[in-house]
Amino acid sequence: MQFFKSMKVQKNKSLKEFTTFKIGGRAKYFIKAKTYDEIKQGFLFAKENNLKTFILGKGSNILFDDKGYFGLVIYNNINFLRISKTNVYVGAGYSFPALGVKTANNNLSGLEFAAGVPGSVGGAIFMNASSYSQAVSDAIKSVVYLTLDGEIKILKKDDCNFEYRNSIFQKMNGAILSSVFSLKQDENAKNRQLEIFQKKIKNQPMNEKNAGCIFKNPKNTSAKILIDECSLKNYKMGGAIVSHVHPNFIINEKTATSKDVLDLMSHIKKVVKERKNINLREEVKVILP
Repeated sequence: MQFFKSMKVQKNKSLKEFTTFKIGGRAKYFIKAKTYDEIKQGFLFAKENNLKTFILGKGSNILFDDKGYFGLVIYNNINFLRISKTNVYVGAGYSFPALGVKTANNNLSGLEFAAGVPGSVGGAIFMNASSYSQAVSDAIKSVVYLTLDGEIKILKKDDCNFEYRNSIFQKMNGAILSSVFSLKQDENAKNRQLEIFQKKIKNQPMNEKNAGCIFKNPKNTSAKILIDECSLKNYKMGGAIVSHVHPNFIINEKTATSKDVLDLMSHIKKVVKERKNINLREEVKVILP
């Protein structure tokens, strides 16, 4: 192991425990970073050792390969939160659902939909998370970003190129460090947040091992409806099964492998294409070794 100040580099770290899917092999190198400087040190370590890097949040929208990751995984644990009137300053490693609860409890509206989304703030920004007529892109004010060369940049909302399940950060190499959200005063925010959470409990397999929605919604319809209409609920491959509660979720029913999940995803895409003539696109990020 190698040490950088308060941060140690771990070898052959199991990645399963850091994902909601509970699937994946081991990272060749792994660090937990709590500050901007520690992520910067991680990038320097990767550069000096000619390693690729992957920034990991709460692991809720990713599938690691069973072979693991042959580079450096940086677990982003920048976890601060400060609320000043309607502006919310928050670290990228902060829990996104916790942010939704905290802001709603402060009568701030814009992130009520975050309830029940088991990801980090950084991951939500990266994917432009959205549901129930709300989106990260509607509430974001600015994002602090670190390049692989150690340069800190501040991107305003318009610089982020937000689209459905997309942002400029998916085309950049580096790490989201923190962000500022601009919300609105609303005394009904707490009730709205609770209503959304109750709907998700009813309509999503929240207590099962999964990675959230597997496919993006095509135009004018939803992946959930398409998969359901193709009678794929409860379809199983190995330890992976299509959820009967929400068919755009794949459940790690037992000890599913990444191959089980990928094979099931391929089968779903094939059937939907054959029966509906629609090409489903993955929302979950598949991380190759």
